[in-house]
Amino acid sequence: MKSTSKIFILVLFMLGFLASLAWIGVRHIADILHEFDHVTQVDLVLMETATSLNDIQLKKEILFDKLTSSSEELAFGHLPPSRAEYLSDFITGLEGEFDSYIHEADEQIQRANKLSGVPDDLQDSFRQMRLQMQDYDSTVKAIFRSVEKGGFQLSMEDLDSTDTKQKILTEHVQHINSQIWALVHGSVVRSQHWREQSKFIFWFSLLLTATLGLLLFAFRKNLEELADQKKNLEKVNQELDRFVHTVSHDILGPLTTIVGYAAHLEKQYSPSLDERGRESIKGVRKGAERLNVMIKDMLELTRMTRVKNPYSKTDVQEILDAALANCDFAIRQSAADIKVEGTLPQIVCDRIKTTAVFSNLINNALKFTKPNEPPLIKIGWRETPKEYEFYVRDNGIGIAPSSHQEIFNIFKRLQPAGRQEGSGVGLAIVKAAVEDQGGQVRVESTPGRGATFIFTIPKNLIPAKPLY
Repeated sequence: MKSTSKIFILVLFMLGFLASLAWIGVRHIADILHEFDHVTQVDLVLMETATSLNDIQLKKEILFDKLTSSSEELAFGHLPPSRAEYLSDFITGLEGEFDSYIHEADEQIQRANKLSGVPDDLQDSFRQMRLQMQDYDSTVKAIFRSVEKGGFQLSMEDLDSTDTKQKILTEHVQHINSQIWALVHGSVVRSQHWREQSKFIFWFSLLLTATLGLLLFAFRKNLEELADQKKNLEKVNQELDRFVHTVSHDILGPLTTIVGYAAHLEKQYSPSLDERGRESIKGVRKGAERLNVMIKDMLELTRMTRVKNPYSKTDVQEILDAALANCDFAIRQSAADIKVEGTLPQIVCDRIKTTAVFSNLINNALKFTKPNEPPLIKIGWRETPKEYEFYVRDNGIGIAPSSHQEIFNIFKRLQPAGRQEGSGVGLAIVKAAVEDQGGQVRVESTPGRGATFIFTIPKNLIPAKPLY
């Protein structure tokens, strides 16, 4: 094995290894971001929820103390009517405020329950806390109803019961806080672990990249040789283009003479020949004319694949008008109906090649028509975020799905020679002209139901700068 091949294989191996390290690094970053997201969206929300529930419970306790003092004052008796009425209204207001705290606590617990990624034991703690809060709330609500009915004197059992339940709730909130802190600590530890691994991967990748740079420097001479070979290949291609043009033009001269003499023989001497002779002259003329069309189409295809025209901002309607003018005789001869659906846009494209695309697609639609049915050709477009999509739809004989790809090959004809006009190069020209602009072409069709040829022009083409 040559040393250049060994270096190339080693470079490929190191590039693959670097790609693997990059993938691992991205995964670690994703894990770190996931943990941070977990901390911000889950851990912190849980902490806020636990803190809010603790604050709400303290507020409930303050309300209960106010209820206790107000009921004691009412139970003492000998109060002015206005004072008694004030205390009754005050107690009613306390109950409304207590109900709002119950509702707020329910919302906080529901918020925690909707979070994803909460450990099961923590979810169980929140469920238990909710049950304990409901028990405490029902006890206090019963006391409110008793006071409102005139039972102003609270018993020691009521006070002891509420105090006990309040202490249980306080201890449970502290337990939940400790669980949440443990959860946050675990997230931080995992993030630090992945960060240390990411640092190692970074420095190792940096060392490997430096080694790869040295290998590429050693490989530079071979790359320069490849560049020289590319220049030589481009020169050969240019010489091949000149050869094709020269041979094609040299052939066209004698071929034109053959066509002329065949037409003269057919016109002047056809009556003096028998049927076989007339058919022979007719076959010579048709064969020469077909070869003439093939050579011209080959030249057009060569021009499409080799010549690079500047891009320009153009009105597609003007391009279509030029294409229809190219096909004017065939359109009139076939009495075709051409319909443009919608207003065509302005785009940046190769004007010459795009005109050739429309011309060949319209010609193709005019050739493959149904017997005794005038051609109907519809031309339209639609826009996508990245490209313009144009279509040429006909009502012709259609194309079998198995042939949708091969029809774009050069000299591919689905109909036998003589059945339909053309050289079999038209769709190959369309494919070359579209792909040279970075677009794609395809066909949608079934036999007997016409064909729709669709091609795209990207939106990212940049118009050439004016010369002055």
